[in-house]
Formats: sequence, C-alpha cells, structure tokens
Amino acid sequence: MILENFEKLVTEKYRDDNEFAEFLRENLDFSLELERENEFLTKEIFTEEEISDDTAINYLEEINLSEEITESEQEEFVDRLDDENIRERIVLDNLTEVAKIGLYFCRQGVEYMELIQDGTMGIIKAMNNYSYENGDLKKYISFWIGREMAISIKDRFEQTKTEFLYYMTKTHMDEIEITEEEKEKKIKLVENKTIDDVPFKLSQAEIKIIELYFGLGKEKRYSILDIEKELSLVKDTGETLFCNAVGKISSIGGRMFVI
Repeated sequence: MILENFEKLVTEKYRDDNEFAEFLRENLDFSLELERENEFLTKEIFTEEEISDDTAINYLEEINLSEEITESEQEEFVDRLDDENIRERIVLDNLTEVAKIGLYFCRQGVEYMELIQDGTMGIIKAMNNYSYENGDLKKYISFWIGREMAISIKDRFEQTKTEFLYYMTKTHMDEIEITEEEKEKKIKLVENKTIDDVPFKLSQAEIKIIELYFGLGKEKRYSILDIEKELSLVKDTGETLFCNAVGKISSIGGRMFVI
C-alpha cells in the first residue's frame, strides 16, 4: 500500500489502537510501501517565515551511535517485551526506521522532529500490541510508526484549518485589511482544502540523499561524492541538493497552506 492510501486508511478507519492492532492481526500480508503517488513539493528551500535549527541534524548523527540488535537478540527479545531494558533497546534500535519513515511523511508546515516524537510513540504502541502471530517485529513496528505520523499530521491539518476559519470569521475586516468579498473567497478556499493539498517537503531524490548520507537503513554512510555516483547525479550537484534537503527537515515554523 502506498503512503497516501495508508494515510487515508489509518486516519479514517483505524484511529483506535485496538482496532488497528486487530486489523494487522487479520491482515498478516499487509505491507506499507514508502512510495508516493503525488510527488509535488514545496519551494526549493524553506520560506522567509521559517528558520533553520540544528536539532534534526544532531539527532540523525546521534542515532547512528546506537548498537544494533542482532537477529538472535531480536528472537530472544520478543519473549521479553515487558522488560524495560529490552524495550529501551528496541526503541533505540528502531530510531533509524523512525527517521527514515519521517522523511516520507513530512509535509509543508510539519516539523520533522515532531514526527520523530510521533514515530517513537509508534514503537512503544507496537511493543504493547505485538504477539507472535504478527510475524516480524521490525516490520510490525514500522506500521505503527507510520500510523502515528499519519494521524498526527492529519490532526494538525484539521487544527490549522479550524484556527484559520475561526480567525477569518471573527476578525473585523479593518484589522486584516481585505474586503468582504476577499474574505469570503479565502474562507471558501480553506473550507475546500484537504490534507492532499498540503505538499510533501522532500522529493524522492532528497530523501535518498539524506538516507545515504546518514546511513539510515544502510550498512554504511556515504560521502557526497559517493552519493553522486550512487544516484547518478551530475558531478558537483550533490552538495547543493543535500543542503536543500537538510534545510527542509531543519526548518521550524511555516504554514501548512498559504492563501
């Protein structure tokens, strides 16, 4: 299932934890593909209303320092998910998966590090609901990570939309310096907006660059030169693409939609 369809599935049908857990038990062949049908993006770099912060970069550097869980350890750990030390190891082991999935879900007006928090909660919920019949633990965890991110983004969208409409209907025209006709037009535009109208922040190429540079889900980290070769990029363009991508996940602020 591609990302947009997964977002609709969990936000419209499986907001309840127990119901989502039951859905996964009844659909053991379910899969989430980190692919998007709509590849439309924001501007090349963050807007003037946004500022850059190093938190996301520092986070991506730090999670690579955690020791990975071996296959034998994972087999042992599934019997001990009530052990707090084991749970902490599993959370740390899946932070790179959270970081990777967050790149695909991040939309305009959504801060990447907030998605990291949502995804980490997904790991915890996955451990709370996991049983042997669910199969591979890491795959199961990835479903919950994506679900928490999708629901959080949809809720932020609805909150932003509600706040905008409240502001427009309650504020006097003299304060916002537009005509009544312009006001009604803006209200109508926002009323008709859906989450599908909110662009993703990163292109597939930018996501791959970040994945390779920080070693997300990879056995090694790639240099910019290696990335240019791996992705068949024009020579000396990798650095610019990388900086743009990093700027987008490091940005703080900005609006989900602009009217």
